[in-house]
Amino acid sequence: MSNGKILVVEDEELVAQDIKVILEDLGYQVPAMVASGEEAVKKVKAINPDSVLIDVMLEGKMDGIEAAEKIKELYDIPIVYITAYGNEEIVQRAKKTEPHGYILKPFQEKELQINLEMALYKHEAEKTRKQLLEQKIINENLNKALEEKEVLLKEIDHRVKNNMQIIISLLSLQSRYFEEGEVVEFFKDTINRVKSMAMIHEKVFQSENLSSIDFGRYIPTLISGISSSYEANSKIEIDINIKDIHLNIDTAIPCGLIINELVTNSLKHAFIGDEGEILVEMDSSADDFFTLVVSDNGKGLPEDIDMNKALGLKLVDTLIKQLDADMEIQSNGGTRFEIKFQELRYNDRF
Repeated sequence: MSNGKILVVEDEELVAQDIKVILEDLGYQVPAMVASGEEAVKKVKAINPDSVLIDVMLEGKMDGIEAAEKIKELYDIPIVYITAYGNEEIVQRAKKTEPHGYILKPFQEKELQINLEMALYKHEAEKTRKQLLEQKIINENLNKALEEKEVLLKEIDHRVKNNMQIIISLLSLQSRYFEEGEVVEFFKDTINRVKSMAMIHEKVFQSENLSSIDFGRYIPTLISGISSSYEANSKIEIDINIKDIHLNIDTAIPCGLIINELVTNSLKHAFIGDEGEILVEMDSSADDFFTLVVSDNGKGLPEDIDMNKALGLKLVDTLIKQLDADMEIQSNGGTRFEIKFQELRYNDRF
């Protein structure tokens, strides 16, 4: 390993100098040479070497094996012993420190080179395996957390749909206590509003990206539900022209409710006979603005209409404010609502 830093721990000055020259000829750096175990521990902290080449017998109270144990305890650095001691007792003590090499003096330069290269290579391989193991554990934990969240999301999905169905059923049952008239229409409109939100919820959970829904696919389902609810005459055509638009749920819910209210008003009030056309259009511009248009070719809005008393239009006005949108109304040869807005951006709630 060229340019690796090697700390030489050797109490024989001539031997230390010889080792230094050999290592530098091999392309290694030798930033320091020390003669005691105590100095070795301090110097490792100071220079952070790539490996420590250490003798067993040293000056001071701490021998090479004790110094190696301390270095191993504090730092992740490979140790290579270079010593004249090859007896069983010394070798067994040294083995407990899990060295990356053990060279007996007198040594050959090639032996020194091979031991150091193998020590550094082995150490890098161990670091890589450790990192891979840590990453594997992290991935396993992430997968476990993801599975838990998927189970939780399915449970939330089930409970939300179930609760919305309970609300719809309660409203439907309550409406049966009244004869046809404004009260029954009120219940029917409210049921459609709940269904509108329920459909958005369903589209979100069907989407690969839980943060947004394909609005172009949502609108036809919404319009179909409204038409069925009011048993609209087949001669009243509802055309839909929605470009490739995706909205986050915070924007999709009020936008869907606006369409629900405007299309419902057209079906109920726009046409004198049983023929007519309703058009729902939506497009986006380069400046991140969306334009929603709901229009019909009916009789137009009454001149004396009070927007604050017409529940559907009052709700639309409230939703427009929620979207921070601009709305223009034209009522000449039909009614046309044009709404311009940007996608709502809320901070994370968690």
